[in-house]
Amino acid sequence: MDLKYSIIRRPKRRTVSIVIRSNNQVDVLAPSRTPADLIHQFVREKQSWIQKKLQFNKEVRACYQPKNFTTGEAFQLSGETYRLHISNKTTAIHIDDDQLKVPCHAPDTLKKLIISWYKTSAEKHFQQRSHHFATQIGVAPASIGVKTYKSRWGSCHHDGRIYFNWRLMMAPEWVIDYVIVHELCHLIHHNHSKQFWHVVEQTMPDYRHAKVWLKTNGLSLEV
Repeated sequence: MDLKYSIIRRPKRRTVSIVIRSNNQVDVLAPSRTPADLIHQFVREKQSWIQKKLQFNKEVRACYQPKNFTTGEAFQLSGETYRLHISNKTTAIHIDDDQLKVPCHAPDTLKKLIISWYKTSAEKHFQQRSHHFATQIGVAPASIGVKTYKSRWGSCHHDGRIYFNWRLMMAPEWVIDYVIVHELCHLIHHNHSKQFWHVVEQTMPDYRHAKVWLKTNGLSLEV
C-alpha cells in the first residue's frame, strides 16, 4: 500500500519524527541536512505503526458526528455535557443548568461564536489551573495562553511561554489537569526523559490514565 507523506525540514531539529494530523495527513519532520533516502527508509521502517494509527483515527472519526448547531445537540465543557438551546431571548452565550444557551444565528455564525466562547473559557480556566499546579511544582511560567493546534494539546517554549489547545476544554477535568502538569514540567525538563516523567508522576501519579484517554478520545474533541 502506497503511503503518502510530506517531509518538513527544520534547521533546529536533531531527529526524524512522524506526526499524524487529525485529518490523517502524515508529516515527517526532519533536520535540514538529513538525506532524503534516510528519511524514506525511516518511514518504511515505521510503516506498520503508521497504518495502525491511520486506521485507528479512521475508526474514531467514523463514530464522530459533525455538529449541526441545532437545539438539543450535546456540547462538552470540562467533561460535562450541556444541551444547546437557541433562543432569541439570549444575548450572550452562557451555561444555565444543563443547557448551553446561545443567541439565534445561522449555523456558521453559531459555530464561530461557540468556538470563541470555548477559547475565552479555556484561557481563563487554564490560567487558574496552571497557577494552582505551578505552585505545587515550583515553577513560574512567563505566560499562559490558548491556540488552535492540529496535533498537539499544549506547548512549552524555552522562554517560559505555555500554550494549550482550546479544544482541551471539552475534555474531563482530570485530563485537562494532566496536560497542564505536563507542560509545566517542561519548564524543568524540556524533553521527555525519565527525569521529566518522574516530575510529572510526583504531581499526578495516575497521569497514564489521562494519556490513554487522550489517545482514545482526542479526535472527538471537535466543534
